[in-house]
Amino acid sequence: MAGVRRGRILCVGRRHLGRSSGAGLGPLCCRDVEETDGETATPLDDRLLGDRLLDDLEDALGAGSVLRAGRDVLDRYLEPARGRGGPAAAVLRPATTAQVCTVVRRAVLDGFRLLPQGANTGLVGASVPPTVPSGSDPRPIVVLSTERLVDPIEVFADDRVAIVPAGVRLSTLNDRLAPLGLSLPIDLGADPCLGAMVATDTGGARMLAHGDMRRRVLGVEAVLADVELTNGSGPTVIDDLTRLRKDNTGPRLTSLMVGSGGALGVVTRVAVELARVPRETACGLLAPVDAAAALDALRILEDALGPLLSAYEVVSDTALDLAVDHIDGLRSPWGDRSPAPEVMVLVEAAGPIGTAEVLADAVAALDDAGVVDDAVLVPTDRAWHLRHSITEGLARAGTVVGFDVSVPRSELVAFRDDVRERLATTVPRAVVADFGHWADGGTHCNLVFTGGPPGDSERADARRVVFGTAVDDHHGSYSAEHGIGPHNADWWIRTTPPGDRAVLRSLRERCDPHRVLGHPALPF
Repeated sequence: MAGVRRGRILCVGRRHLGRSSGAGLGPLCCRDVEETDGETATPLDDRLLGDRLLDDLEDALGAGSVLRAGRDVLDRYLEPARGRGGPAAAVLRPATTAQVCTVVRRAVLDGFRLLPQGANTGLVGASVPPTVPSGSDPRPIVVLSTERLVDPIEVFADDRVAIVPAGVRLSTLNDRLAPLGLSLPIDLGADPCLGAMVATDTGGARMLAHGDMRRRVLGVEAVLADVELTNGSGPTVIDDLTRLRKDNTGPRLTSLMVGSGGALGVVTRVAVELARVPRETACGLLAPVDAAAALDALRILEDALGPLLSAYEVVSDTALDLAVDHIDGLRSPWGDRSPAPEVMVLVEAAGPIGTAEVLADAVAALDDAGVVDDAVLVPTDRAWHLRHSITEGLARAGTVVGFDVSVPRSELVAFRDDVRERLATTVPRAVVADFGHWADGGTHCNLVFTGGPPGDSERADARRVVFGTAVDDHHGSYSAEHGIGPHNADWWIRTTPPGDRAVLRSLRERCDPHRVLGHPALPF
């Protein structure tokens, strides 16, 4: 793709759909599917798909593209990063946009649902089938894995743009870009695929400097599910790929796909804006005099460092202690100091040669201002090893129930105090071990249960307290970064204005009129 393409909508019809049974490409399921104008395709009677249909799909998609329940091992597609998943009738692995069109068309005409899935690293349950089938929708669920959508990766170094298939992992892209001194600067604990990063609008630890995925996306190619039942035409392919940063020619269809959870279309390619890899990166660990002083320190550092400030992570003393206690070789930067600082701050600066010296001067200014009791400059890899060990340490300490919330920065300390006080009364077994991206207003309110897993009532009470405290009392969000899924879909309904819900559902009706895409629990 050497030129600039933007905003074209391609209607993909029968010619893309592979082998058929006879002159037309009628449905090939375990029984015939009656097509009636204006009605959803008749669903299957059970949770499985017929061998004839799966054979036909494998012929169209190629060897190794169809994994079958009861015959192939599907575990890695069905087990989420957190929680539990349910069964799938099959896993389909298309390798091209045309093959995605084939899969989507067959889903509509043969009556099964599609769950788009990237690397299956999501944390709200939207990337795996539900544990309990929907009583109102008996259609089988098939995972549509994008993992074979990997070629070609197109890099335009002078433009600082890459056009990448949806199944390419973030690490793969950045390895490809490293010799050019470029990266897609979304820093995550996981290694997701690019298409899923678009669908969930991922953020990360360096969102402060580089923004979330929405900020980096220039355009997408995506397959809708608007297949006509009467004549089998479609689906529509949105081609909104571009290398332009400046193109103010009307609404962008790309914007609909970012954060949609795969419910409006299957992203197949994405154009992303890249960043130069900084020449120098430096880190410091701070011990503010208290949690409120962490915000005072942030204001001083923002003024001193400006755009050099790339990350500002705040870790509670409880989270740090649990990690140190459960991970061999991990040490607190404060040693045996008593009392331990209420929070620890990791501050990172990234920029040209000389950035480390600028950070050192800024940290010295914090001491002069009296907002920190201690501070130490440490190698970048050591600082981030400590920060990324927190999650593993909590998991080793007990059962973790995690909540990804955000509030305005000015309310972080009050939110933290309120949620701790309320949980102590409502869910007394929960140990609050919070940490997060305070410069963005985000915090991972993790609850650790050390005396055995929490019961359903404890989980429900914890969810109500954490979400309610953030949303109702502190003008916040119940999902800062992780998107919408079965774990929080009811809060979308609770907090989204009726007019907004109506508009989003009308978009869903246009893009996916038969509701074959996305997790069944998605509320839009």
